[in-house]
This record gives sequence, structure tokens and C-alpha cells, in this order.
Amino acid sequence: MAVQWIEVEGPLMDSWPPAGHRAIFADLPQAPDPQRKGRLEVISSNPKADALRILREFTRRAFRRTVTDEDVRPFVARVEAKMAEGHSFERAMRAGLKAVLISPEFLFLRERPGKLDGFALASRLSYFLWSSMPDQELLDLAARGELTKGDVLRKQVERLLKDPKASAFTQTFVGQWLNLRAIDDTVPDPALYPEYDDDLKSSMAKEPYLFFDEVLKDDLSLTNFVSSPFSMINGPLAKLYGVPGIDGRDFGKVALPPDCHRGGVLTMAAILKVTANGTNTSPVIRGAWVLERILGTPPPKPPVDVEAVEPDIRGATTIRQQLAKHRSRPECAGCHARIDPPGFALENFDVMGNWRENYRSVGKGEPVNIPGRWVGYKKGPAVDPADALPDGRKFKSIDEYKQLLLTNPDGLARALSEKLLTYATGGAPSRSDGPEVDAIVRAAREKKYGLRSLIHEIVQSRLFQTK
Repeated sequence: MAVQWIEVEGPLMDSWPPAGHRAIFADLPQAPDPQRKGRLEVISSNPKADALRILREFTRRAFRRTVTDEDVRPFVARVEAKMAEGHSFERAMRAGLKAVLISPEFLFLRERPGKLDGFALASRLSYFLWSSMPDQELLDLAARGELTKGDVLRKQVERLLKDPKASAFTQTFVGQWLNLRAIDDTVPDPALYPEYDDDLKSSMAKEPYLFFDEVLKDDLSLTNFVSSPFSMINGPLAKLYGVPGIDGRDFGKVALPPDCHRGGVLTMAAILKVTANGTNTSPVIRGAWVLERILGTPPPKPPVDVEAVEPDIRGATTIRQQLAKHRSRPECAGCHARIDPPGFALENFDVMGNWRENYRSVGKGEPVNIPGRWVGYKKGPAVDPADALPDGRKFKSIDEYKQLLLTNPDGLARALSEKLLTYATGGAPSRSDGPEVDAIVRAAREKKYGLRSLIHEIVQSRLFQTK
């Protein structure tokens, strides 16, 4: 592609000045800019007083706290210096405003060790649930010393979660937690997976976010992330999942048939795609993903002298046969006893999240005949998803594996609590924080592991309210 030229027109506004401009300069008069024909600029009859007033308010918002004369003085001095050099009031003010926006007080959350004050708590809460700075209501509560009160904090969590800006929490946290940002890292091989297209990819990418929102909105149990009777799907996903009666691209809450092997994030197409490459699946990669993202028990890194196992897409050997060599080595057996079971439980799903009874092969195997479509792959070896957990409990399918996970809801709650705490505070809980995390899990258990309730308990915890 050769781009000859690009023309950009804008910004296009219904009226001047725009809202952002008015928020800074309020009702100060404007006059023609002598340096740029057709442009208006702000003027002032008392530039020193106006600069102080504007910068005080702007700095208070930028620093997310009450500011003192000492805080504002360097920026006022910069404006005065620019005006002394002959710059107009507006151009001098722009220099002062830029200085505020490159100040460490704006760029960083300056949290002091110990219990957070009201302003630091307002920022932590707002960046947790909105991915943005606190609004005026949070700052006012912080200034009055009320935000640190438990009941006030609960009301504010509810207010923030009900605001449209809370969509940033879902997009950012879920994208990081489930590694959904890797959705475009690979493209299924069209010879092996001709059903895959961009329409399906777009649909699968939305499902986990909509599902998380639904669980959060209704305070449903976090165990739904492992096994759920419903999901948020549209026509392309329904076709992939084998759910009848769903057409079109609009998403909705759909009850899942008991025999479709879906429900929960583990069996969502997006998750199955980001845990596979473009040709085949690896129980090691998927198993490690489950341990780290869902169970909160990430495996150690493999020994440096052990070669990775590459699935055989020519149909000569199964991945189970290849991994058997790894599991027979003493230095590998311990980790593979933990990693492989969840990975094998998911082996009935291919790289695009489609259910399979057999692997697809480009070498050995039975011919595949689908009327009206050319098929470039063969029916390879049968999939064997059975395995056993390190404690000896066996399972034959992903459905049985999910039921084993559901026997330990406290473990699921602990893992998700630690992920949320890490996201909210910027630091993972340490081993010494164990009693605090235990208290959050106990509180979650009393409220039937509701996701919304869990967020409330996290915000009320000492780990969230201290540095």
C-alpha cells in the first residue's frame, strides 16, 4: 500500500470555546490573536491574579488533592516569566499548564507509606474502577475527611461501578487477567481450520468482557468463571458452540445446553485461542494458563536443558505420547503432574475453540468429507482428555474437571482476590499478607462468593487502604 497524501480537518466543534477550554479559562474575555489571523485568544486585565486563580484550580485537579500556595508558586512564576519575555497571557498560561502536566505530582500517585489519606484513597479507588482520576464528588469527600468511613466508601464503590466509566475496569482488568490482549498474536492455519474468519474472531473477543460484566452487575458467584449455566453469545459463537436458535451479531444472555461442554471462561473460544498457536494445542501452555490465571498457583519455569514439546500435526503421534517422555523424567515429573491435567482437560477444544473428538492432521488419518466444502485436513488420532489431579482425583472430561475445581471455591476466591488486589494497588500480596487475604475470602464466602461483594471487601481491606 502506498499512501500519497492524507488530509485531516478538525477539530470540528459546534461552538467556541469548547468545554475543556471553558473549564480552564471560565468566562475570561477573548480577542483576536495578533500572531494568527482568524484565531481568538484569552486576554486578562489582571493577569497575575487570574494566573494564580486558574493555576490553583487546575493544579488541585491535576494533583488530585488540596494544594497550597507553595505547590502553585513555581507554575505562577513560570507564567510571569513568559509574560516578561513578551508572550501573551494565553501563551504564558499554556506554558504554566504544561509545567503542571509534566510534574511528578500529576504523573505519579504519590502515596506515602502507611494508611492512605482521603485523597490518596480517592485516587486509588478511581484508578481501580475507572482507570481515571477521581471526580469532584470523590475529591470533596476526601477534603471533608469522609471517604475513609466504611459506609461512605461502600456507597462510592457502588456509584463508581454503576457509572459508564466502569467499563474501563472490565476492559483493562479482564484483558490483563485472562491475557485476552494476545487474541491477535496467532491466526489459525486456514488449511486446518477453514471455518475461522474475522467475524468469528471479533465475536469471540467480546464474550469474556460481556460475561464478566454480567457476573459483576448481578453479583453472581465467581464460581461462574469456572462453570456457568449461561454465557453472552451471538450467532457466530452459537454456531461454534452448537447452541441452536441464536442468529445475528447482537449479543445476549443465553442458557447453555447441558451437553455443549461450555460455561465459564475456561471453555470460551477467546481463551482457547489465546492459549494455542495457529496449528495445534499444547496441554502445557493451557495447563500453565489455568494454574496461573484461575488457580493462582503458577508453575516454575522449565529447566533450561529440556526441549519444548511441539504438537505433531502430521498425525504420527499424539501430544499425550510426546508428553509421556517429559513426565518420565524426574526433574520434569513434579511440575507436569500439576500442569498437564488442566491442559489435557481442555484438549477436546482446538485452536479456535471448536469441540473435537479427533485431532486434525495434514498427514496420516482418514479423509474428511464435508458436502459443499473443500477440506484440506484429515481425521487424525482420537483426543484423550482424561487425567488425574496431583491429589489422585481422576476426571474423564472437561466437565468432570470443572466439577473438581468447584469443590474448592475458597481457592478460586483467593486466586481472584490476589489478581484484583494486584491490579488495584499495583503490587501483588506478599506471603505476610496471607491473613488479610484470608479475611477477604471469608467475607466473600459469607456473601456466596459474589463478584461485586468481593470488590467491596477488597476496597474495605487494609491491603487496599494502606501503602
